[in-house]
Amino acid sequence: STLAGIDESKTYVTLEISLDDQPQEFSWMVSTLAGTSSQMIATVPPGFYSGYTSYTFHHKLLVNDGQFYRISLRDTFGDGLKGYVAVYRGTVPILSHLIMYERLFYDEDRTDFKRIDHAFFTGSVPPNYFSLAITFDKFPKDLWWKLESETDNVILEQRPPGWYNERFELMSIIEPMVVFGPSRSDEVNYRFTIGDSYPCDNDPTQTCGDGICCNYGKGSYQLYAGHPSKNQLLTEGGEYGLVDSLIITPPMIQKARQLEEGGTESVKNQRHFGWYDERFDLS
Repeated sequence: STLAGIDESKTYVTLEISLDDQPQEFSWMVSTLAGTSSQMIATVPPGFYSGYTSYTFHHKLLVNDGQFYRISLRDTFGDGLKGYVAVYRGTVPILSHLIMYERLFYDEDRTDFKRIDHAFFTGSVPPNYFSLAITFDKFPKDLWWKLESETDNVILEQRPPGWYNERFELMSIIEPMVVFGPSRSDEVNYRFTIGDSYPCDNDPTQTCGDGICCNYGKGSYQLYAGHPSKNQLLTEGGEYGLVDSLIITPPMIQKARQLEEGGTESVKNQRHFGWYDERFDLS
């Protein structure tokens, strides 16, 4: 499903919706995300996908460049979507244009898992950003993390278990994360969570974790405001067991922004255009 008459002078995003065996239960809504005010851009109600079991749809949406949007995923039954939703910058759904990905909105044992919200940014140069430096241990597929705005109740960035495959073993990478800039008039509280997840040896139905240090390599993470070269360290760790989580407060963000003075250019197109390669597979 697409919108005809694409104007190349305008800004678009492409929604990729991979449905499960109960497609009639799923719906979504996209709206602007600007603090206390919002405007709906597009929505698909429950029942719209009836009869399209396990289909994948593509919807192209006209948006403003350099703006944050909220996408709300919903399920009427309450067990989520056993599929995935991705958002790509532009009209071509290729991995190098990926700006949002959700495949954790599912739990077969629940009936109250009815909604999850993400935010995505449509510009190529972020108004502000964090950098997550990761040195992996020997099991990169066990690592997951997410950054949320608790103020807006949205996930800004996340990587689920299995996102990093065996090619990342003992590697070091930097993941830039787009966050809100000084144009937000209200205060924003962020939560950063990082975890380790694998089936327990004595009971594979349970989840265990041993962090990324130090049984299987000296893994570690550091979260910075701005580029790591600016040395604005927010938190660090590695020996966190199952999960590590903390609140990041707005004063840190504002201070980092003042020190950057245009440093966002250093991450322009670093990830959103061409950073991903054959190490990643969404399927």
